[in-house]
Amino acid sequence: MTTRRDLLMKTKEARRLGLVEEAVAGNLTVQEVADRLGLSRRQVFRLKRRYREEGAQGLLHKGRGKPSRRRISQETRDFVVSLAKGLYRDTSCQHMAELLAEEHDLVLSAKSIARFLRAENLSLVHRHRAPKRRSRRVRRSRRGDLVQMDASPFDWFEIGERCTLHGVIDDATGEVLGLWMARNECLFGYFRVLRQMLDRHGVPRELYADRHTIFLSPKSEKLTIKEELEDSAPVTQFGRALEALGTRYVPAGSPQAKGRIERLWGTLQDRLVVAFRRAGVKTIEEANVLLAAYPGEVHNPRFARPPAEGASAFLPPPDGPALDLLLTRQTDRKASGDSTISLDGKQYALIGPRRRPLLLARGQAVKVIEKLDGKLLALVHDGLYDLAAVDKEPPATPPPVIETKTGTPCKTKKQRKPAADHPWRQNPAPPAAAVGTEQGTGSPP
Repeated sequence: MTTRRDLLMKTKEARRLGLVEEAVAGNLTVQEVADRLGLSRRQVFRLKRRYREEGAQGLLHKGRGKPSRRRISQETRDFVVSLAKGLYRDTSCQHMAELLAEEHDLVLSAKSIARFLRAENLSLVHRHRAPKRRSRRVRRSRRGDLVQMDASPFDWFEIGERCTLHGVIDDATGEVLGLWMARNECLFGYFRVLRQMLDRHGVPRELYADRHTIFLSPKSEKLTIKEELEDSAPVTQFGRALEALGTRYVPAGSPQAKGRIERLWGTLQDRLVVAFRRAGVKTIEEANVLLAAYPGEVHNPRFARPPAEGASAFLPPPDGPALDLLLTRQTDRKASGDSTISLDGKQYALIGPRRRPLLLARGQAVKVIEKLDGKLLALVHDGLYDLAAVDKEPPATPPPVIETKTGTPCKTKKQRKPAADHPWRQNPAPPAAAVGTEQGTGSPP
């Protein structure tokens, strides 16, 4: 919008005003103005006459500020709003349009109804959003070029309790490379499916997953200038394992971006539930036994497709012991004065040679390693040691608490016993009988 002579004008109207002013002043001919505005000469003459009679106001549209003849009446608007507040409450605009046409012979569009409700500050139920436009991503050409990883919580055992299935799928073939069931979405669940893929297929070039904190540290988006210059972004436990394997992590911007594994969950929620039901599987342990063979024997022969190129991009993984130490949770701790470390509220001692506790200096750095099987190890001076839990001393019994007359609790005072040389012990009071004898009467004077 453009302001011209205290009038709010559209850009088209402001341009028309400028050309008409030039025509009235004699700087432009009527034909030149007609060519520039795309009007006839007769219409330009009318505009010049309006300008001389009314000024710039005469060039504005005559319908400005007036209600349209096609405008829906206020009575109809109030009727629709009253139904939305009463009989048709919690009804979508599209459904309300259908009900108005069926029951009241009132034909209105869903957009018009939504406009009436917004004018009354009423919330819209089941508001429709136009789908976002997305470009289709072509499959990778080789196996192992890109794998997608995700987890899906669902009532897999049909007992009203949700468990989480972790999975990884190849982008080029749609082949399921690993499945593992856990109580919740967790680091070790992803480590399990990663281990299955490494043992059966190898190391992929890229891994595509969401922005869960298991994959991406929340601090990576708030780097300091020093961290950006040194390229020292914080890395998660899973990110550390990917860096050691040489696999590049690609964060997904939306669920639709990793649609291949999202569609896999829909397939498994239909078929895997039936497989569990037929096999009588009701626990996570039984499910993981079945899932070990399910992808290769049931799913992949039915749904996998051959890649565009026959060569595989998978690389050989590290050997067994090195891979066992790679797929672990590693935590840094410091030794206390009694050569123990604290982990998850418990105290642990390092077991050295001859099964004796290893002595550590106060504050010495110790890296605690938790393996997939739950075993704990400690890394000190490039040496691995077992960890043994240390029982804590029972807390001291607190002194008994009594209540005063006012009801406030207080600690009982410790009774003090006079010493042997106390004056009270050296000069005891004479007995009452002896005092009466000295007086001679047996009674006080």
